Amino acid sequence: MRFNEIQESAVDELVRTLPKLHKTDYDSIDKLMSNICRHHNISGEKLHKIFVRKYGQTPDIWIKKYKSKLGEASSNNTDIQKINDFIAWSIQVLKIEKPYPKIELSKDTEAAQKGHHTGLHTPDNKIWVYIGNRNLVDIFRTIFHELVHTREGQLDMIKANSSYPGSPIEALADMMAGKYIKIYGKKHPEIFQ
Repeated sequence: MRFNEIQESAVDELVRTLPKLHKTDYDSIDKLMSNICRHHNISGEKLHKIFVRKYGQTPDIWIKKYKSKLGEASSNNTDIQKINDFIAWSIQVLKIEKPYPKIELSKDTEAAQKGHHTGLHTPDNKIWVYIGNRNLVDIFRTIFHELVHTREGQLDMIKANSSYPGSPIEALADMMAGKYIKIYGKKHPEIFQ
């Protein structure tokens, strides 16, 4: 790997990991950059200069603009990147096979109230999850529950009329979602808001 590629790789890692920081104060960003510099064997000054040249702003300004674009000031504080990371982790943990389900994140309160649910899995490989006015941990629990149903379908565990409150497939999805939220939460305490 050439030196320029190492430098670009360090900047790419910084761009990927900055949004995952719980705090984006000077010390947190500095600690992250120091770790990346050690990993890529470049100086902090060099990483900073390359970042500014590539993005036209310092990392602290860039992350503030990035987070405002994500809509962190929105009423339910939903972080789409965290949701996408959790979905990818869940698919891997559950060993879900392709084609992966199409997941719709919705703020349609009326649909949630009409259906009496915050999540729905359909036989045509679609998942609907209500994200309005909910904490991340609750959204994640719903996503995992519905992805368990996807895997149950792939294993031919879902039969006609097998899904009702308290049914074996619902009990399994509830149990697994509860268990794996705790496992994920140990490494990602920021989901408990």
